[in-house]
Amino acid sequence: MRLPFHRPALSAGALLIASTLLGGCEVNLNTEGLSSRDTRTFKLTGQAEVVLDTFDGAIEVHSWDRNEVEVEIEKRAMEQPLIDEIKVAAEQQGNRIVVRVTGPSRTEFRGVTIGMHISPTARLRVAVPRATNLNARSGDGSIRAEALDGRIVLTTVDGSVTAVRLSGDIQIRTGDGSIRLDDVSGKLDLETDDGSIGIEARPTALHAKTGDGTIRATIDADTVMSDNWDLTTGDGSVVLTLPASFNAELDAETSDGVVRATHPQLRDVAGDDRRRGEDGDDRRERRRSLRTRMGEGGKLLRVRTGDGTIRIEH
Repeated sequence: MRLPFHRPALSAGALLIASTLLGGCEVNLNTEGLSSRDTRTFKLTGQAEVVLDTFDGAIEVHSWDRNEVEVEIEKRAMEQPLIDEIKVAAEQQGNRIVVRVTGPSRTEFRGVTIGMHISPTARLRVAVPRATNLNARSGDGSIRAEALDGRIVLTTVDGSVTAVRLSGDIQIRTGDGSIRLDDVSGKLDLETDDGSIGIEARPTALHAKTGDGTIRATIDADTVMSDNWDLTTGDGSVVLTLPASFNAELDAETSDGVVRATHPQLRDVAGDDRRRGEDGDDRRERRRSLRTRMGEGGKLLRVRTGDGTIRIEH
């Protein structure tokens, strides 16, 4: 008996590929929508001043040994008309370079969505000389900057920020996301409304604030405070690891938690507690505030948490 012939059904992926091929668009086989790339190159005669702004998408900046700036803009969306509506405005005045990317006036998908929807984005991958002043902003996306020296401002409304091997005057802001610093030095000004902050650095000045999250700061040897430091979290623990020899006026307090001090310069701060007949170590474990001089004193080291433990260690 002859079996009836059945035409095989096209998969969702095959339908998407077929429709995009008919339209002459680039096809992404990883179900990440359509994409296009645009690269801009700018020659320099001195130190670069770079401003980057994307409505939605990650920003990645690293240094290289060329005296020029290269910006690759990767546009991504579900269909070609939306990619075409992503506009790039780039200009150069001397060594100042500004690249701004704006999104479509409407972001809804105008075709048939099969199990997914990709919002339009514009990712920036940027190469600059190491000595560069940088101001990078994303409306929604992570930011990563690596191996730069200068005045650096990194801002995202929603996303994490990672800084590696930076030095200079550094300001980082995120509305919702973590902040991570590794091998960073200079003046550090860090704030996130919701997220943890992790620091491995040699700061001269340090401001680290999170509305909700832990703060972990490991300070390099030979670090010298040139200005007051302030580490504050609304809800979370603070772990501050300091060199064995460190000079500061410590002011640590938690509203709901304990301050624990195991740093060698803080082992004898409970002398008054001992005179009251209590064991200094046990008393120190239960204290909610600790104000004392470390080493030769100097600038103010202020640590605050609304709800959490503060640990000061070596």
